[in-house]
Amino acid sequence: MQIKVHPLFFVLALALVALGQARAFALTFIALVLHELAHAALARMRGFAVKKLVLLPFGAMMSTEESFDRASSVMVGLAGPVCNFLLALITLGLWWLVPEAYSYTQPFFYANMSLGIFNLLPIYPLDGSRVILGFCKNKLRAVKGLQIAGIVCSIVFLGLFIASLFFKPNFTFGIIAVFLFYGAAFGTKEEMYISVLDSASKNYTLGVEQKTVRISWDTPLVRFYHHVSAGAETRFIILDDSGREIATISEAELKEIAIKNRLSKPIKAAFAQSK
Repeated sequence: MQIKVHPLFFVLALALVALGQARAFALTFIALVLHELAHAALARMRGFAVKKLVLLPFGAMMSTEESFDRASSVMVGLAGPVCNFLLALITLGLWWLVPEAYSYTQPFFYANMSLGIFNLLPIYPLDGSRVILGFCKNKLRAVKGLQIAGIVCSIVFLGLFIASLFFKPNFTFGIIAVFLFYGAAFGTKEEMYISVLDSASKNYTLGVEQKTVRISWDTPLVRFYHHVSAGAETRFIILDDSGREIATISEAELKEIAIKNRLSKPIKAAFAQSK
């Protein structure tokens, strides 16, 4: 996985450190990393690998080229915010058990709540747009609408930043405005998540081994992805209830089957539908 830290991330770090909030930045960084790891873990469970991660102040930037199916788009989009809300809930529990921890973990609680709520906004390139795209039939048209919404929202935050200069300057508003405008207007042209069955996910530089997995025909398609990795090409031997071999499929054939079926469907039902 290639990880790229955007210059805007360093701008946020410098702003918070200059304002004497170095600890708040460190805890925000931890919350952000856990947010992105939740996305990556859920994507991997759904059969997608992280190709490139562009880390920005309030999350990673999604790509218009991501090839998620509808269910995966919604689930991966929600994974990050849900992780933040769970971490905030755990922090509340810690305060109840150890009240003395409040002063040390308060920034972590607010960082998680802010990241979770902010990323659920249905604007590009936030996680909320992934969720919206999961319900849209015309993805290209939906992306354009979400990008316009992102630009409008960036203008709102810019206005809030300018207004704050007359009272108490809030540089976070300014950074959010730049983050949203950059993401909505330019985005990233490289895929962040690709199917683990795509050849581009294989690391042929380090070498790719061949392996065989024997698996029951009652197994859901999504479970097949757990046996696929960048370091191996996997051949699946399908077994019936009596343990008899009934079929052999390659990763390429699995991809074709997965495209035509829900990932929760057992391979047996997928075979029956194709006949």
